[in-house]
Amino acid sequence: MSPFRWRFGWLLLAGIHALALPLDGAEARRLRVLTSIAPLYSWAANVAGTAADVENLLPADVGPHDYQFRPRDMHKIRAADIILLNGLGLESWFASAIQASDPSAAKKVIEVATGVPASLLIREIPALHLDGDEAEAHVHHGPANPHLWLDPWFARHAVTNLLAALREADPAGAATYEANAAAYTERLHALDREIEAGLASLPRRDVITFHDAFPYFCRRYQLKLVGVIEEVPGSSPSPRYLAALSAVIREQRVGVLFTEPQFDAKLARQLARDLQITVANLDTLETGRLAASAYEDGMKANLRVLRSSLK
Repeated sequence: MSPFRWRFGWLLLAGIHALALPLDGAEARRLRVLTSIAPLYSWAANVAGTAADVENLLPADVGPHDYQFRPRDMHKIRAADIILLNGLGLESWFASAIQASDPSAAKKVIEVATGVPASLLIREIPALHLDGDEAEAHVHHGPANPHLWLDPWFARHAVTNLLAALREADPAGAATYEANAAAYTERLHALDREIEAGLASLPRRDVITFHDAFPYFCRRYQLKLVGVIEEVPGSSPSPRYLAALSAVIREQRVGVLFTEPQFDAKLARQLARDLQITVANLDTLETGRLAASAYEDGMKANLRVLRSSLK
């Protein structure tokens, strides 16, 4: 074969091969999932695995109660294929910002609370039976208490909703998402069993938390949520309310107040000193590191705190 014919044949084969490859910019883009808070990030990272990219909207040290939407957040929202929210009013700032800036993004939103039976939702927080206007404050303002993620049963429900959204958005990756979701669901089930077993034999079961983040957790593991220090996060309780709470603590012989890393514990420490009881820290997991294992690690850390404090 002449050098010319050899070179022509090689160029022809190279051209055919090039036609078979995607053109620049035509290569399939990896699915992008945007989450609102750290627990949702953990769930999405486990189900997506290496088949999709997961990013959290809120910085690791900022919680959803005091988040201020930033204009630069719109870039993340526009780039996302799926926007994963908790729902139940937790991200109310998100809905208003989207409506004002990019209404089309609402079509990407999946609320993991969707489908939870209404009978399982909690609206009221522990009441101290105060007379007058303060009694009204014992009802959670919103569709229901949004802190469902602190119950691993709900985490499994959320994974089911997330899996359905991923399969619809990326049918080619469905088998991967299904395998990942099955493995993670089993880990969540194991987490649930570990917490249940770890709390089952505790002699003390009365709990007072900093704010109303733990009713689903307490219901799940048969702890008695006696009351909360702050009925509204960031709002100082009235002296009258604190006096009523102190009376309940003495009456119920509660031995520990649980603070949260997301809020200043000064008030709780002062109340504990006055009542001569201890203080421990329970994490709502609303803030913290963004990692696939963070949800399980945080729930197990809370289990250790409860076992140490209620023994």
